[in-house]
Amino acid sequence: MTDSRRSSNATDDATSDRFTRRRFAGTLAAAGAVGIAGCSGAGGDAATEEPTEAMDTPMDTPTETETETAEPTEEPAPNPDVDVLNYALTLEHLENAFYREGFDEFSNDEIMMADSLSEFSETLRMQVPEYLALAGEHEAAHVDAIAATIEDLGGTPVEEAEYDFGYSTPSEFLATAGALENTGVAAYTGAAAAIKQNAVLGAAAGIQSVEARHASFLNLINGEMPYPNAVEEAASVDEIFEIAGQFITSDVSSPAPLDGEDEPTADRKADNDVSDVDVLNYALTLEHLENAFYREGLETYSDDELMNASVLSDYGETLRMTVPDRLRTAGEHEAAHVSAIADTVDQLGGTPVEEATYDFGYSTPSEFLGVARALENTGVSAYAGQAGTVANDQVFGAAVGIHAVEARHASFLNELNVESPFPMAVDEPRTMDEVVEIAGQFIVEE
Repeated sequence: MTDSRRSSNATDDATSDRFTRRRFAGTLAAAGAVGIAGCSGAGGDAATEEPTEAMDTPMDTPTETETETAEPTEEPAPNPDVDVLNYALTLEHLENAFYREGFDEFSNDEIMMADSLSEFSETLRMQVPEYLALAGEHEAAHVDAIAATIEDLGGTPVEEAEYDFGYSTPSEFLATAGALENTGVAAYTGAAAAIKQNAVLGAAAGIQSVEARHASFLNLINGEMPYPNAVEEAASVDEIFEIAGQFITSDVSSPAPLDGEDEPTADRKADNDVSDVDVLNYALTLEHLENAFYREGLETYSDDELMNASVLSDYGETLRMTVPDRLRTAGEHEAAHVSAIADTVDQLGGTPVEEATYDFGYSTPSEFLGVARALENTGVSAYAGQAGTVANDQVFGAAVGIHAVEARHASFLNELNVESPFPMAVDEPRTMDEVVEIAGQFIVEE
């Protein structure tokens, strides 16, 4: 595979984390500006009456001037996305405190030598403290940006609570990290449909996929499947707080309902001529590409060839032995996505696009893994880019669930290619044109 093809990956141009924080905060700040404009009420200055000359009166004594009592002004209704953002902030506070306290409790060496990591190679064990510290920085960035956005929208951010995470060893710390990150993914997946503004929705989608990347890596080092489902399962507010409540030791406000009776309906449809069928066929084009990629690659290379790919040479047998089966699972997920999206296009009265003919350009197992990484990261950015364009609630819910799974795949493939599983605090979206240009490098006949 050529270097130019590798560079087409949506994550290859990742900037440093300090710029990521600034970009993330800017995205949510833009969302806040939209919210403030929407809640500002009627605009314009009130008309000022010209003073009139005093009128002569036959009265000998002046009368008391009657002063008009100003009518009480009605406070503007809180922006409906404040409740969703405070729900997210409650969870981000939890995760931020978890990583902060964990790194105060355990040294890097203690984490590296955790019993649960004993079967992994030194290469992977040395990565764990660095990547967990990065995950903690991501959660801190999420807290800062979400809190600032709530204030911009006229709301009051929830405060950090007090917690007892219950771990006493590095292995327990890693297991709790996995539980919290997977809970975070389910929470964002379940709450996304309640978001009203597309600017807020786009930022939330970028956070959801990063939480999924975190969860995938934590599953990996805890000896679990990085991506257990073809579509991410959503969880309700009650389900999430039943889990989160096990760690919270102080009083916290109960989360407000995310879809109250008086709240407006989400209007996710972008102001363009792209229909839900168009968006689904766009997604189907990418799912066909990924499905064909895994199908052809797993026919080309044996399990032994994949396990012994040169790019995996620094990893121990424990990880390398899992690679073929996990690639097969990723391929099964893409095949399931193809079937589900094609069926939905049919149900909506459209015609599903067909699979094309492809040339993926790899000639070794390592190059195959490199292209897999590029395709999965591109898929994440593609779904993120269309978050605000789908009108149908059921279609939207399924797309959000697929988006998180693509991020889990991408995290694992990044790890296999000795790259950060989650290089940014928020995944960046790409437009249809940008994604089609990348995908077009592999399509030789439509």
